[in-house]
Amino acid sequence: MVKISDVMMTDVLTAAKTDTILDMSKRLQAHRIGAIVIVDNNHYPVGIVSERDIIRSITVYKEHVLNKQAQDIMSSPVLTLEPDQDIETAATLMSLNMIRRIPITKNDKLIGIISYRDITNALRKSYFMLEEKTETLEDKANRDPLTGLFNKGYLEEQLKYQFELAKRSGNPMTVMFLDIDFFKKVNDTYGHQCGDDVLKRIASILKDKSRAINVVGRYGGEEFMVIGPVSDYKSALYLGERIRTAVEKEDFACNNIKFNITISIGISVWNNTTASVKELVKFADEALYTAKRNGRNQVRMYEG
Repeated sequence: MVKISDVMMTDVLTAAKTDTILDMSKRLQAHRIGAIVIVDNNHYPVGIVSERDIIRSITVYKEHVLNKQAQDIMSSPVLTLEPDQDIETAATLMSLNMIRRIPITKNDKLIGIISYRDITNALRKSYFMLEEKTETLEDKANRDPLTGLFNKGYLEEQLKYQFELAKRSGNPMTVMFLDIDFFKKVNDTYGHQCGDDVLKRIASILKDKSRAINVVGRYGGEEFMVIGPVSDYKSALYLGERIRTAVEKEDFACNNIKFNITISIGISVWNNTTASVKELVKFADEALYTAKRNGRNQVRMYEG
């Protein structure tokens, strides 16, 4: 909850009840402020004079306006609030009393003023901050905590979305399963911390080599997925080979021991005969199994 003290103006223009309208008008113009708070000898607010009050007084008093004082035109009695109260309270009071400014007091002394504009700006800022925080939390919920890639839940949402998009547009999309070859051996030989480092490095390569329009995620364990629109089978195969080659050429190291990693990739591409998302994923999984069965470290397209 936003407190009044967080948004109020502390540089308050004040005047005595006996100050003239002309003097107040000059001070308002010089400071480019819309209102001046009238205070008593103890610096407690007893009224407010706004630019509108001054304009109205000129209409009412005409040539006699120069002889008029703050006490003749000020809005009084004046409502006050304390700095620890929230801006929602201030907004409610302004709305109920049809006023645009409220002086802020502490220990019976004027310490600031809050306007309707201050409140709307604060609420707008608070809304955007809340919206940004919500987006951050949503993004965090969609991410794999180890690699920073999208998680299985988000991948499955995107699969449904992009499948329907492909059906409506008639433009192909691809599903690519990637699996680290002999990953269990990495964990058994170098330890699970090293295994985690390998997963993060693979994730980094995937993000670097994939296109901006691809959705890249960790499907589970040592298995990753890439989803996205493609122009044809060849472009999907080219993307897979580019990723596979990048991983193969990467130098890995754990405990000062260098080693290499390879991956196997299975790819399916949507066409108008593909019955469902489940079928498209199944085809990619079968292509991955074929790549594993035929020696690993290769890319295989589903051929039906």
